[in-house]
Amino acid sequence: MTKSNSDLYKSVGYIVLALAITIILYYVNGLSLQDNFAFTTYSLLGLFCLCGSFKLCKSKKFIVALLVFEITYLSVYFLSILLSLNTSLFDFIKGVAFSFVVFSLLACIKYVFNRITSGANSYILKSILSILYFVFVFVGLSFPLLMICYYVATGSLISSDIILALAQTNSSEGKEFFVSNFNYKWVVSFVILVVIVAVNYLLLNRIGETSNVSDTKANKSNLKFAIFSLFVMIVSVFLALPRMDYLPYAVVKVTSRQLDNFESYKKQKGARLEKLKALTSLKLDNNLNDDGNLFILVIGESETRDRMGAYGFNRDNTPNLSKESSSKNTILFKNAYASWPQTVQVLSYALTQANQYSSIETVDAFSIMEIAKAAGYTTYWLSNQRKFGVYETPITVVASTADHEIWTNGSAKMEGVFFDEELLNRFPRIDPKKNNFIVIHLMGSHQKYEKRLPSEYKVFHGNDEINDYYDDTVLYTDHIVSEIYKKAKSYSSFMGMMYLSDHGEDPHIIGGHDPVNVNAQMLRIPAVVYVSDNYISRCKDIYSNLEANRDRYWSNDLLYELMVSLLRIEGAPHFNLNLDIASKEYSLDKNDVLTMYGKKHVTEYEK
Repeated sequence: MTKSNSDLYKSVGYIVLALAITIILYYVNGLSLQDNFAFTTYSLLGLFCLCGSFKLCKSKKFIVALLVFEITYLSVYFLSILLSLNTSLFDFIKGVAFSFVVFSLLACIKYVFNRITSGANSYILKSILSILYFVFVFVGLSFPLLMICYYVATGSLISSDIILALAQTNSSEGKEFFVSNFNYKWVVSFVILVVIVAVNYLLLNRIGETSNVSDTKANKSNLKFAIFSLFVMIVSVFLALPRMDYLPYAVVKVTSRQLDNFESYKKQKGARLEKLKALTSLKLDNNLNDDGNLFILVIGESETRDRMGAYGFNRDNTPNLSKESSSKNTILFKNAYASWPQTVQVLSYALTQANQYSSIETVDAFSIMEIAKAAGYTTYWLSNQRKFGVYETPITVVASTADHEIWTNGSAKMEGVFFDEELLNRFPRIDPKKNNFIVIHLMGSHQKYEKRLPSEYKVFHGNDEINDYYDDTVLYTDHIVSEIYKKAKSYSSFMGMMYLSDHGEDPHIIGGHDPVNVNAQMLRIPAVVYVSDNYISRCKDIYSNLEANRDRYWSNDLLYELMVSLLRIEGAPHFNLNLDIASKEYSLDKNDVLTMYGKKHVTEYEK
């Protein structure tokens, strides 16, 4: 046995040992990279893989390729520091270790490909392996590229919430988002992507060449070593993936978990309905009409109260609400906030028991639709938003529990087949002698603003076309909500209606409500309760509590509690009066009210 072969066998033995440690490390329950031992071992593994691949590919080209690759991978941490995000030295070192493993993997793949083609004259084989290697390099760079290119285009780092929002869109909505927010920065971003991939590919493509090609025995031995090392590293990486903490990969992991939660919510629907059937405590308050009651919940889209005339904005874009707000039948809440600046996350809380103040998980939470149905209401869901995206969300699951569903935009196109007024034409023919609960979900002020309203509502013409169109959508939504209210009042059984927006909007921020660039305008929302004279006389306690609390601070993840009280449903499980703004026991003041899924206080977003 030659000395060189002996050294190679020792190297293989070391790698097998590293693999064994890795298997133990990532299969021990509860052990993660936050543990010092796990972190140290993982870092040493990455360094060992790097040394092993350098042993195969030792050259200056290897060093140059490594430096460029490291700069690419670690740039996301420099960007996070630039944006004043929470990034520690610990996170940075974990990123270095992760990049070592990925680079070593690519280096070994290149070494193997070079050895395969060194004695071959087949152009087709060389071309296939070159294309395949380019794919490996592109995939290896995809994590940092995702962050870098999004930062160049938008000025922020992509988050799990942004990916989640994109995952719940379809091709039409994705196209519309891109068109609405396209500018020269996207072109620059694409150019940077091409340059980064090209430079890394060219440098990586040059490594792995050895001068000792005539030493057949050594080459065969090295090839076996490389293939074995490659196998070991692939297994190690896949074992490590569940606990990898490299910043871009961590974002993808969080997104994946959230999508799994959505799927779990869907699967648990049957179990929740069975639990409700077993509840004997659910009933309607005796003060309601004996011969039928009608309640309506209208959910707006992307409307901020900061650009509404009824809340003091300098344009008269809410003439109907401004007029109605002086009526005793209308309660305008002055300090309502969204729990998050994106629709799915907001409504996953607002329409269910889950909220920022309790430990109830969304997957286990009853929805307002389920509770109303179990209490004896005939339930309806009307929506002008798309029903189908790439993934089903809790919103569509909640809607599916209604007795009747109407989707005007069922084709999944976000361009909008109809304006919101089509919902008035599709208003259900209800039996006024029964108890009815109708939820109406508007398209509202969803981008692109100019596509959300008929031409006669494009009335504002200032120096900022984007703001003009946005304010036009607010005017149109005011008209739609007013018409729904009029239609509701035409029924003798009408008792009450609630209108609120899911979240606000800043028209000049990419996407309008990016949680990474969140500001007050994205969280400050309108919230209004309309009640009939009959409701005021029959439900004096609820009405007086709402009146007394109209200036209190409130977040819309507590909509469930408000609607349960408004509908006069008694015996709802785990109901907390301290979180119900329709109760005299409502206990939250402005220092208690939360947003951003409990991570912020709303006082941080006051004017």
